[in-house]
Amino acid sequence: MFKTNILIILIYIILSQSAYALITVVSGDKQIMKIGSNSEAVVFKVIDEQGNPNTNETVKFQLTNPVGNTLVLQGLTAYRAEPNANGEVTTSLQSPEVIGNYIIIAKLEIDATQFANAVVIVESLDDKIPGGDKPVIDIPTEAKLSLISGDKQTVRAGLDSEDIVFKVVDEQGNPTSSATVKFQLQDSTGTISTLQGLTTYESQPDAEGQVKTSLQGTGDIGNYTIIAKLAGDAVQSVPANIIVIAGLVDTFKVTSGNNQIITTGKTSANIAFQLIDAFNNNISEATVNFQVLTPDGQVIDNGITSANSDINGIVITRLEPVSIKGNYIIEATLATNRTVQATIQVIAAVPILPSLGFGISMNAAAELIDSKAFFNGGIAVNNNIFNQETILNAGDSIVIEGFITVDDKHVGDKADILLVASYKIISGEELFFMVGNGQNIQLWNGDVSALIAYEEIASLEKTHLIPIYEGKLNDIGIWKVYFGYRLSDGTIVFNGNQSINFVVELL
Repeated sequence: MFKTNILIILIYIILSQSAYALITVVSGDKQIMKIGSNSEAVVFKVIDEQGNPNTNETVKFQLTNPVGNTLVLQGLTAYRAEPNANGEVTTSLQSPEVIGNYIIIAKLEIDATQFANAVVIVESLDDKIPGGDKPVIDIPTEAKLSLISGDKQTVRAGLDSEDIVFKVVDEQGNPTSSATVKFQLQDSTGTISTLQGLTTYESQPDAEGQVKTSLQGTGDIGNYTIIAKLAGDAVQSVPANIIVIAGLVDTFKVTSGNNQIITTGKTSANIAFQLIDAFNNNISEATVNFQVLTPDGQVIDNGITSANSDINGIVITRLEPVSIKGNYIIEATLATNRTVQATIQVIAAVPILPSLGFGISMNAAAELIDSKAFFNGGIAVNNNIFNQETILNAGDSIVIEGFITVDDKHVGDKADILLVASYKIISGEELFFMVGNGQNIQLWNGDVSALIAYEEIASLEKTHLIPIYEGKLNDIGIWKVYFGYRLSDGTIVFNGNQSINFVVELL
């Protein structure tokens, strides 16, 4: 409980630190400085939703020069800062060589869509000779830039976005085609791309004053920002946001829970399916429909009929308890009719049977070979627990059962189940019997090749429960029970290390 509370508190702190962080300019905006010197400090402040200082967010700085180019790690005294106790971070413009308007952009490291701009105006040393041999940038202050359409699109990975349209008007609000608009792309990490990722990077407005670009198909999901700027005006920039989500399903697979073995009346472990696009992105919020096929191919209602994939592209179902043995198929189907299957093997509920140890394996030439098959079995008298050996009275009710965990290398092979019992009257001769289908009991002379099949198995499963005998036994004497399986090549695997033993006495 204590650890759970700590986890909840940590999650609350993380959410409170990131979800409501905003950044604003405090001072230093629109200051005027001389070329070649350093500006006064430009101060930004990070606040939470109540306007209180937020000291937990890292801020990154970028600089755009008067011709609209973004400079990488140059031109500023600081490029990354942690807020002080007042939530403030500081940088300044360092020794500019071109006069004009510079824009300092401060962004939250965890959320690049949260940013604030400050403008620093650089003048020449001689006001009468603007800049000497340095270029003078004419800022078209009458032009205004705005976003018309295409903002907040959601695009699947690999596909181009719809057009993002901006508009340029003059100071009277009339469309103008005299200004040049440049476009930049900021990816989900906050990195500005140079001439990549967009269909257009520079455009003259048409007769309606409109310019457009679009995001080219990318396999990297996340939030992207398209920034439109007026050439020669570092102050005006208008962002449009595009969200790239996972693309169409490329891989649909079972990740866990396939080929389970459960007993009748039990619920299976979870069966997980995963959806991934062609760029290895997990696909969330995809609806998957489920149905269950019984061993005879009938469709049954099994509780969970549909579910949506989570942020990891995972959707989960399970097999609810059933009473009939066999292989059940769980089909997971998408809206596109694409289907993936998982198999659950249902076996009879297994009683707690004593261990009989590893089996003995013998080939057709009666040579012993290694075996990893494992045997359990026992006798229960008058509804009591199963024992590997016991003494009972004639007329008692008994149940004898065996259980084989098949050697892995034999799973799937065709085989015969074999059942042999020996009976000996005290101080008498030991007789052997072999049991065929339908409790067909015959004397056995010890010839291995003459053994009849108790049951024919088309394909060995990993485990087999063998109901050996149920009823009353009046034959007084010593009994031993052996069971196992025989492969098509004559190999026999049986409980040769430990038999089920019991003695029947007179009441």
